[in-house]
Amino acid sequence: MCKKKDFPVVMNVFLAFFITLAVTIFNLLVNNNLNVPALVVSMIYGFCLNMTLETIIDLPAFGNFFVKKFGLKMESLPAYFVRIFFIVLLLVLLMSFILMFCEVGFLLGAGFFGFWITKVPAIFVVAYVTALIFFPVCINGAKALCVRD
Repeated sequence: MCKKKDFPVVMNVFLAFFITLAVTIFNLLVNNNLNVPALVVSMIYGFCLNMTLETIIDLPAFGNFFVKKFGLKMESLPAYFVRIFFIVLLLVLLMSFILMFCEVGFLLGAGFFGFWITKVPAIFVVAYVTALIFFPVCINGAKALCVRD
């Protein structure tokens, strides 16, 4: 069991795992390369990057910024969708850019940006739907584990 103050980190672990798993499986399926070694390797570096970004960036504040900009009530259903939308958008943009750059680097030259940006919409949809489905699971899991004072 974890301390209550560790809730954000535990929540990030759950969220990073589910988003990384869904996006990794999707990418491997699209590239016709779904196998255990590729899944494990991609999950390891994808999860590490996702967890790092989720820990460094104050994602709740980022999502809440847009909820306030749209004038939504914080606990409303539309606020939930907007908050998750912008959190996932930021994660997908950063993660996909960094991971693709690590894989191909400067090999594509000036074509890198065009190649990268064409991959983002599909990855975003997968990550957004995954986050919408698993966000409540992540919160409840973190609450169940973080009970000590």
